[in-house]
Amino acid sequence: MLGRLTLALVATLLVAAGAAAAPKLTPANSISIKGAVSSTEVFMGIDCNATATVTKTLPAGATGITVIEPKVGDRDKPRAGGLAGGTQVTAVSVAGTVVTITVLADGPAICDPALTGYAPGQPVNWSAIYDVRVDYSRRVQSTIRVYYESYIFGAAWKMRPTIISDSRRSAPRSARARATGIRWTQFGGQKAIGFGTWRLDYCRRGDNCPDNGKRVRLVASKPGYCRDSNRIEYLQLNWYLGKRLQVGQTISCD
Repeated sequence: MLGRLTLALVATLLVAAGAAAAPKLTPANSISIKGAVSSTEVFMGIDCNATATVTKTLPAGATGITVIEPKVGDRDKPRAGGLAGGTQVTAVSVAGTVVTITVLADGPAICDPALTGYAPGQPVNWSAIYDVRVDYSRRVQSTIRVYYESYIFGAAWKMRPTIISDSRRSAPRSARARATGIRWTQFGGQKAIGFGTWRLDYCRRGDNCPDNGKRVRLVASKPGYCRDSNRIEYLQLNWYLGKRLQVGQTISCD
């Protein structure tokens, strides 16, 4: 379920996590996801033996950064109506979360006056196109649906919510049960565990509802990317009264 995520997706996840200062991310309170930045970059320069540089800045906290392409020694690709191979990649470096790629103009398409149409010594403006792909890993926290449904309409997401309903907010009270006053002992990683009070909204005064008001244990698991919500979220939520599984809910994502 945790496939490659684009830079835009990771930015979305950060916004979804809320504006509060992010806690220190550890294996206990976060999960590691794979990210990738892909783009087509244009390098521009003047004259033979000139260099041009492009930098790509990855999200803060990115680790395991690997430049898939281009590699040192790669030459620029053909373009319609123009010559290719006029430049080659001479350096690819990673410093922190910044990737720097440098190309050198050294090929006949730029350096040979017979091909460029410019007289010797006359400036030659050139450009070269390279596909850039950078892979990385990053830790993010999983979020959870406050209204736990398998569809998006009416859903909401929070970090460490104090109330979770087993149906959307717009559902009739006669169809809802909730966990209130939830305190989480762990959250954001491979599993979230919280304890609260089981509330049956349909239980009225005088009804026989022996479980109403009991302590409920929530276990959220299977964090994964849900394309429907464009979030990393817990896809399984189990509600326990004592050792008895009261409700087991699964989010199905396209």
